[in-house]
This record gives sequence, C-alpha cells and structure tokens, in this order.
Amino acid sequence: MTLPADGPVSRALWRGLVAAGRVTGPRPARKVAALAMRAAARTGEGWTTAVHRVASRDTGADLVKPPPGWWTASPLVRARRLGLTWELDLRDNLERVLWCTGTYEPALLSFLAAGLRAGDVVADIGAHIGVHSLTAAARLRALGGGRVLAFEPARDSADRLRAGAAANGLDGLVTVAETALGAGPGVAALVADAAYDEADAGVRSLHGTGRVVQEVPVTTFDAWAEGAGLDRLDAVKLDVEGAELDVLRGARETIRVAGPALTLLVEMHPTVWRELGISKRDLQAELERQGLRAEPLRPVADPWALEGECLRLVRR
Repeated sequence: MTLPADGPVSRALWRGLVAAGRVTGPRPARKVAALAMRAAARTGEGWTTAVHRVASRDTGADLVKPPPGWWTASPLVRARRLGLTWELDLRDNLERVLWCTGTYEPALLSFLAAGLRAGDVVADIGAHIGVHSLTAAARLRALGGGRVLAFEPARDSADRLRAGAAANGLDGLVTVAETALGAGPGVAALVADAAYDEADAGVRSLHGTGRVVQEVPVTTFDAWAEGAGLDRLDAVKLDVEGAELDVLRGARETIRVAGPALTLLVEMHPTVWRELGISKRDLQAELERQGLRAEPLRPVADPWALEGECLRLVRR
C-alpha cells in the first residue's frame, strides 16, 4: 500500500498552520485543521491521509503532523458528526479522527448501512463509544426499527455509549452488554496500550503492555446469545484489538444458526496477531471449520495483510 505524502504546497500550508498555532493556541488552529480535513475526507484518499496525519504513532506517511498538544489541550469537545451528537475526547485516536474528518471508516459504515433492513439485529463487538452501534441504530430507526447489541467491556466507554444513545434518542434500539467476548468464560485484565495516551480507550485490549484499566468479565457469544434468548442475528462487526480468533471460536453456534444471510465483518490486526503468536493460517483454519471464507471490501492483492480494515466472512 502506498502511504500518503504531502506535496510542496500542502506541506507549506500545514507547516504554516502549525506555526500559526504557536501564536493563536491549539484550539483555533485545530479547528482550522479539522475544517481542512473534513473537506478532504469527502474522498477515501483524503480520509486515509487525515487518519495518518492525526495518528498518535508514526505510520510511515510523509505528512506534516499537528503537535500532540493540539489534542491534549481542552480535549473534551461536543460535536455533530454522522448526523449524531457526540461528546468526544480528542486524546483518543478514533474520536480524534471522527472529529477531524466528520466520519470514521466511511467505507465500512456505508457497506453496513446499505445492507440493513427494518427489523434487523446487529451486533457490534468491540463497540467503544458506539460509532458503529449508534450509526447502525440511527439507520434502523430511519428504516422503521431494529436492534443493536453493543458489546463493550470497559465501564467508562460503555457508560459513554449509553449516554450517546440516550442523547440521540436511540436508547430504545441499543442494548449495551458490558462484557468481553472470547473463546470461553472467565475474567481478564483490560489493559491500556503503552504506546498511546492512557485516555485512548480505543486501543485497550486483553493483551496490552500498559496499565490495567479494570478487570472485566469474559463470556462467549454463544453463551450470551443463549442466555439472552437471541433468536435473530443479521449483521456483526467484530473489532477487538487482536482477540478476533477467540471471539469467532466462541461464536460458532450463533454463526451457524444465523445462516448464510448473516453479514459478518471482522477487523484485521495482523501485526497484533503475530505478536500473540497467531498466524493467518490459524484464522483460515477456524473459517474452514465454520464453512466460511473471507472477502475484502475492496480489491487487494492479499486481504490477509490488511491492517485495520475489515474482511467480510461469507459462506463457502
């Protein structure tokens, strides 16, 4: 994949904006920057460039990056994005991207929304503050109704998700399950990523190297579905920072019963998988066991090498 890079004009403009921020302070400068990124994010290429520009870590892109102080100074903002009202924390990568560009994973959101029908039941596993959960719920409301199951083990993120649903009049469509999903029941430590700000809740995981945020309950999707009397499932978005294989193993029966009409979208984390000793063959073996195959949402040479993008799992 070719990484984005600033041309001479763009580089000069962004350097000028960063310099102006040293005079005006971070809040006015970041507002101007966000306006520019929102205008550019109308194209997929522009959105991707913005993601690399505001990323906390070095992504290898040759871009002028705003200083971290822009996001840590008065980081809590209220904004209207994706047709919904949000309370955002700009120290969090996901929330910063949403604020700066006006959207998050636009191709995935469009793909998911296009497939929804009135009455559908959607599971968002790894829901964070609810970007996918709340946009799906808003779409279902417009279609005439449905249900969103949002799985988020972190207490603070789950509370913010509930508050977001209530603020947007979607609490009647969204059920928040405050638990992690895995291959079996238990209790696990939810850990921050030491490479990010501790306020960056979107990169917490069950295998991180940072501070332990809290102990969280773990169950399988199959056990949760049986306990909840779940009798319908139409779409799943799965993004759990590297624990995707365990979740799939614990959801075999639910996926089987849902049948071929199920839309199953799984985020790719090959770098994290390698760190955990998981290979693509492990995931492929699980898919074969479940009679599934993976399809990229866009044409690529090697879909298993995609980092931070979703594959669609379909029946063989």
